[in-house]
Amino acid sequence: MPELADALIETKLSAVRSWYQAVRDRYPSALVPDWRVGDAEDGAPLLTVQVIGQGAQEALHHFASAYPLALGGSGDLRPVFEYRPGRVVCVWRSNGVWVELWHHDLPSAPAPSPALMPKRRVLSPSGRLPLGQRLTNIRRHYANKEN
Repeated sequence: MPELADALIETKLSAVRSWYQAVRDRYPSALVPDWRVGDAEDGAPLLTVQVIGQGAQEALHHFASAYPLALGGSGDLRPVFEYRPGRVVCVWRSNGVWVELWHHDLPSAPAPSPALMPKRRVLSPSGRLPLGQRLTNIRRHYANKEN
């Protein structure tokens, strides 16, 4: 058991160090504060932590795709993304310990489209009154009328 505890501590320290080296300049508010220990599906030890803060999704993607982890042990695996219901997970194996960094997969809200304004009746300005044609016809009628 002391070997397992040492492997957990060493893996956690390595993951934390790698995380902050990879993201501290671009995503300084993306944090990994609350580590938990458990068992993976294959029975190996598991370290898991939720990435929190502004830019967590982008920071996790940057970490998995751009940052080279120092993995040299037998059975070590490079970071990969997994999409699980409600989560995006970056998972790798180091020193026989599975490590998961994850954040909630929140659906991005679609950008609201601007509301269409109702069509307005086009009123063109003119020198005539709105009843100009009618008044003209009435004037013609009375002008043509015999007294």
